[in-house]
Amino acid sequence: IKNWQNYISLSFDGGGEEYSTIISVNQNKKIEIIKKIKWPNSLGHFYSFFTGFLGFKMLEGEYKMMGLAPLGKPVYKDIILNKILTLYQNGDYKLNTKSCDYHSALRGIYSKDIQNLFGSPRKSDEIINSNHEDLASSVQAVFEEALLNLLFWAKKSYPEVENLFISGGCALNVSANGVILKKSLFKNISVPPAPHDAGCSIGAAISSFKKLNLENNIDHKSIKNPYLGRKYKDEEVINEFKKLNIQIPKYYEENELINITCDSLKKQKIVAWFQGGSEFGPRALGNRSFLADPRKANIREIINSKIKKREYFRPFAPSCLSEYGKDFFDINQDSPYMNIVAEVKHEKKELIPGVIHEDGTSRVHLVNKEHNPLYYKLLTEFNKKTGVPILLNTSFNIQEPIVYNPKDAISTFLNSGVDLLVINNFILENKK
Repeated sequence: IKNWQNYISLSFDGGGEEYSTIISVNQNKKIEIIKKIKWPNSLGHFYSFFTGFLGFKMLEGEYKMMGLAPLGKPVYKDIILNKILTLYQNGDYKLNTKSCDYHSALRGIYSKDIQNLFGSPRKSDEIINSNHEDLASSVQAVFEEALLNLLFWAKKSYPEVENLFISGGCALNVSANGVILKKSLFKNISVPPAPHDAGCSIGAAISSFKKLNLENNIDHKSIKNPYLGRKYKDEEVINEFKKLNIQIPKYYEENELINITCDSLKKQKIVAWFQGGSEFGPRALGNRSFLADPRKANIREIINSKIKKREYFRPFAPSCLSEYGKDFFDINQDSPYMNIVAEVKHEKKELIPGVIHEDGTSRVHLVNKEHNPLYYKLLTEFNKKTGVPILLNTSFNIQEPIVYNPKDAISTFLNSGVDLLVINNFILENKK
């Protein structure tokens, strides 16, 4: 959440209540809607349709198609733009819903037109081939072009506005957000930690405060902090160890805890990190995370095969000390919620191969001291020991929702191949 006086706002998702895309401009606290595109024309449904066609679960697996896209080539881009999604100079787009029937796709039914263009739909257990990779790449490329077409029009209409705020489920397409950043259309881009439907809870609370004339009571500082979940006391952690008949691990003072964790990471061990309040939104931002040393390329295969048990093409993100962000990535702004992809600087690629995707980018998570002092301290110590201010960060879960409480954390850890669980000030070693 930014305190901008002037900004363009883009909200786009699957359906909304009536409109799938709304662009507005806020100048000096006056909001004007400048474009509305009605459902069933929807970039969200366009993307979800092909998510299902490629064998991933619609409304859930879109991030998988996004991760697959860099492995292919956009060979179907022109076909899609000619047959499926038409773009107009005024920023509008039109989806061919006859061929690209979203609701039929939810039932696994695809038209002959689509199959004639792209082949048979992939089954969920079918091995991914180069054609699947190319289709994912093409859909991503068209999505990005449609997004830029919208924003070029908006920016042309209001060239003096330098800030862009993006929301809606489509704002979770971090690769597309990175393309906006790369084009330098706007000086600053902001994407909230939960831009999708979950974020409506924050909006509902703010709206209620305003209706009750309690707007001055809103703590805007807390809204900027994504760590809104419950924190757990040491006594609660100890009780969970007792319930599971596990000997209570040793308690460490903070400096020693950080030092031991960093030394373990340096030795290529994987750490389950459970601290403070859980993150609001779909990203693990350093309080419910698996952490690893990003300096070895094979760390990705180790985590994917032994722990996460997920597709080979899905990348891992770097958590980076905020002041080093522009040294390692082509980014010159905040990225605290892991919602923007950026190019890795060429001279830094050999230092952090474990967090670089096939296309040379990373989903950047910049960590500042104010919002997460303990995680910031861990990164600072790792930087002192290795000269790299970055850790590989992925969500603390194995084919399940991200862990929330100590019971979840301990159970998931014990069922994993992770080496250490660092929970509050306790360290539990995996004896497997």
